[in-house]
Amino acid sequence: MDLSRINLNLLSVLYQLLEARSVSRAAQALNLTQPAVSRSLAQLRELFGDPLLVRTGNQMQLTAHGEELKRQLPPVLQQLEAFFTPGQFSRESFQGRFNIAITDYIGEHILPSLVGELTQEIPGLRLHFHLWEPGMITDLREGRLDMAACVLDQVPDDIHGRQVGSDDWACLMRNGHPLQHQPLDLSAYTQADHITISGGGDKNRLVDEALTELDLRRRIRVSIPFIEAALAFTAHSDALLTLPAHMAASLAPSLNLVIKPLPLTLTPVQYYLLWHRRTQHDPAHRFLRERLFRVLESSPFSH
Repeated sequence: MDLSRINLNLLSVLYQLLEARSVSRAAQALNLTQPAVSRSLAQLRELFGDPLLVRTGNQMQLTAHGEELKRQLPPVLQQLEAFFTPGQFSRESFQGRFNIAITDYIGEHILPSLVGELTQEIPGLRLHFHLWEPGMITDLREGRLDMAACVLDQVPDDIHGRQVGSDDWACLMRNGHPLQHQPLDLSAYTQADHITISGGGDKNRLVDEALTELDLRRRIRVSIPFIEAALAFTAHSDALLTLPAHMAASLAPSLNLVIKPLPLTLTPVQYYLLWHRRTQHDPAHRFLRERLFRVLESSPFSH
């Protein structure tokens, strides 16, 4: 059969005709005129090659094929309705895995409670976290990642990005550092040793680009992928660590580190939750990213 000949609206008319066994009652149920339903019945007879309804005395009776269609049609209509209705997310029945890129700070200090809640609420949910790197935009495009919580200058056109917040910058040093009780000016900052964090996104480029514009550079003595290790190194050396201000405020007290204003004017850090547009309307993806966004937004990310 040529499916292009089929008007799906005829199936609703057929259902009412088979149930009511009357053109007038079917028209009333469909809020259509009787001639319109009669025309639809003629089309249905031609489509199925069968009268479907025949008059017997004062009543209309279903043909054998009409009876068979009456049995088959309800599940067909239910499947069509489900096909055209956006899916719903079920915590109880969901089975699937999400690949999410995050920074180590987010993993250690923002997500633990949420991950605990999700694993209790959704038995079939599996979460696989990756350490975010800027090149992972390609992984979002190609489906290897489902979403990312990260630092980014600008969101590409084919990626959905919801800004979580923004932040300024600060400088950390150990308690007792020679610069602790002095103003941290640009000369002291560039003459000091520095520790940088190489993992979890680009936390260094903005600093170094601003220094380059002033024809200056800093002396990087240690580079380490992990923020906790960088903090520990800072606490046991005279090197400085430059971080987004909310991270500095959150983490400095645990190692008795001193926070100083950064003697540079930098573009604020921009925090985003990212996902590819092909997953925009997926019910499970939408559920998870809304939960993730709420916990990120309620954290110091949003301030």
